[in-house]
Amino acid sequence: MNAFIKTLVVIFLLLPISAWAATAVVEVDTGTEDVNALEGTLVLPESMRLNEIQTGNSIILFWITTPEQVGNTITFAGMTPGGFMGAYPIFTISGEFGAQDLEKARFESINALKNDGSGTSVPVTVTLSPVELKGDTEPPEDFTPVIASDQALFGGKHFLVFATQDKGSGVAHYEVREGEWGWFTAAASPYLLKHQALDRRIFVKAIDSEGNERVEVVEPQTQSPWYRLYLLFGILFGAIAYFISNFLWRKRTL
Repeated sequence: MNAFIKTLVVIFLLLPISAWAATAVVEVDTGTEDVNALEGTLVLPESMRLNEIQTGNSIILFWITTPEQVGNTITFAGMTPGGFMGAYPIFTISGEFGAQDLEKARFESINALKNDGSGTSVPVTVTLSPVELKGDTEPPEDFTPVIASDQALFGGKHFLVFATQDKGSGVAHYEVREGEWGWFTAAASPYLLKHQALDRRIFVKAIDSEGNERVEVVEPQTQSPWYRLYLLFGILFGAIAYFISNFLWRKRTL
């Protein structure tokens, strides 16, 4: 065995065997309590390395503070109208860690509110345990974008509100396109509409972390101006005439 191979063997033997690519789930168990809001902080040991945080299968429907790693902590807060009772996932983490790392992780400032309108805190149990995730091939759930206006937002101009869930890998981002032509652009809700006349179809695309897409359409609320229709027909007829004349010219030159 030459010196290079011996060196590789020594390095391999010195590597920590307790850490590997893994996924763990943060779960809440409310017992017999019915709760509609939850917040807290997950403190990770220095040895844990995270690559991704997913909320696709979470019991939380509306996030006030989306789980995000800052240093070695992940703070989260959210609500579920209607409440829930029992054991449910909150979010999952993926990265390089082992069983010993999970044992060293701890939760702080856990607070759950009773689902009775009183805002009373009730005791719940939050745990972190390993889990095996399956591939996500399903698109985000159906949703209905809504056009609204409010003097307190965007100066009373029309804007679009949208949100959906993805029970697999979680919604990564949204894209919007106003009209039949053009490209989708990244967007967030609420989205200020560029065409305030509301005379165009609006396409809203939800894309999950695995690239699966769901597109919803908002129909125009007003009629398109007559000149826009004539312009569209003019472009179509002009294109047809161009191709016909080009075809006849080529045929004549053969």
